Amino acid sequence: MEVKWRFLEKERCWAWENVPYCQRPEVPREQCMHIFVPEVFLKENGTISDQRHKNGFTAATVPVIFENGLGGYRESEPFYPEDPKSGGREFLEAGFVYVSCGCRGRSSLNAEGVRCGKSPLSLVDLKAGIRFLKHLAGKIPGDMEKIVSVGISAGGAMSSLLGVTGNSPLYERELEGMGAVCSETDHIFAAQCYCPILDLDHADLAYEWMFQGKFHYTGMPFVGFGAGELTPYTKALSREMAAAYPEYFNGLKLRDPDTGEILQIGKKREGSACAYLRKKLEESAAKYLNRMEQEQGRNAVETYLSDKTSWLSWEAGNVRITSLDRMLDTYHKRLKKCPAFDDLDLIQAENQEFGTPQQDKMHFDTFLAPIMEKLAQEYPEESKRYQKGYQEIQKDEGLADRKYRINPLNFIGTGEKGDLAPRFRIRVGSMDADTSLMMTMILALKLAETGKVLADYEIVWEEGHGRADDPGEVIRWIHEICGTTCFSLPVFYKDYL
Repeated sequence: MEVKWRFLEKERCWAWENVPYCQRPEVPREQCMHIFVPEVFLKENGTISDQRHKNGFTAATVPVIFENGLGGYRESEPFYPEDPKSGGREFLEAGFVYVSCGCRGRSSLNAEGVRCGKSPLSLVDLKAGIRFLKHLAGKIPGDMEKIVSVGISAGGAMSSLLGVTGNSPLYERELEGMGAVCSETDHIFAAQCYCPILDLDHADLAYEWMFQGKFHYTGMPFVGFGAGELTPYTKALSREMAAAYPEYFNGLKLRDPDTGEILQIGKKREGSACAYLRKKLEESAAKYLNRMEQEQGRNAVETYLSDKTSWLSWEAGNVRITSLDRMLDTYHKRLKKCPAFDDLDLIQAENQEFGTPQQDKMHFDTFLAPIMEKLAQEYPEESKRYQKGYQEIQKDEGLADRKYRINPLNFIGTGEKGDLAPRFRIRVGSMDADTSLMMTMILALKLAETGKVLADYEIVWEEGHGRADDPGEVIRWIHEICGTTCFSLPVFYKDYL
């Protein structure tokens, strides 16, 4: 393949655009990537330079940032650094090679108009992109064994999946079918996961447990509904779903990484896991308020706290959340209807993600039919309208497979084959109400328990759903993990230290 570099004056980098990463793409404009290289690593004739960037990396050692744009599980064409969805400008300014990888998604159509992007094909495309980059090792700048995946929301879930499913045989059939470079591997070095939407098997239950008793939702106009109140039926459904979640969570037997205590929850927002979540929130708020004091003065902090005194206290740099319930009442508000993901009327992104080429949207939450059965006598009209759709999926093996292959928790500490990335960085906003805050907490704790991974997990105060982060910290993290020493690297990384 001929490499065609174009110089971008504004970013001071070389760009190779619309590069196909497989031989048989169904949607070529999506199944391609843009590769951006800081100017120091390439000569004008396109050959690799032997110069060293001021950050200390050479063309042979510089990490490769691999970002996807899969918001809402919707297909994404590769984007440019100036795109507001992209983190490319920050990564290029730091001197890293930056790759924006497109992929198919829930509403992709091929040339014949056939749906071709349902689960798990977004992940398969990204794996093909990783393999293609490794095939280019030595031909373009970048250490292809230091690939750092980045994604937000559904893209954050894909980033976590790239980090836990390295070289898994469960995706080989699709990779071979699309003409990926199957002689290469697809494990990665690190995963940056922003606000990942994951564990869709249990996300509906977790959402109702997190927002139990909160029946006003602020709405998602881009999905098709604004602010409103749950109906009597969905209020009852919410209560039953919230009560069902602790059995699943407690069965995970997660441990506090500091004390070793098994983390549990009750039917209300109580228990040791709640205390751990509160501690992470307090650390987040303390970081935010102490920085505010340093930059703006104590008066600014006191003003900020003036409407939060019923649940948040700050003294001598220490923060205490005195009531998680009151925090949820006034600060962390419910966004979605009930169910939050497997919508009664099939309007959520996930309903389309789990469809098929023949059926665009499907129910997928197998916990709901038995819960609805319990409510059938009290709510016969709603039961007749909704219950059948959830009953029909109970033994759908194809659906079970589509769900299984995009749930990262199925690959962490389960015996499922998949090479783990040694480093993860997980960030979620304190105001994020797109999913339960329990989701990212579970991901981080399960990764840590493997003993093979360092999972850097924080909640970022005053951030919502998106690229929740503190300025410059992701760049510092990449420098740290790509230095001369790393934590307990798997065997296949030893040669790169």
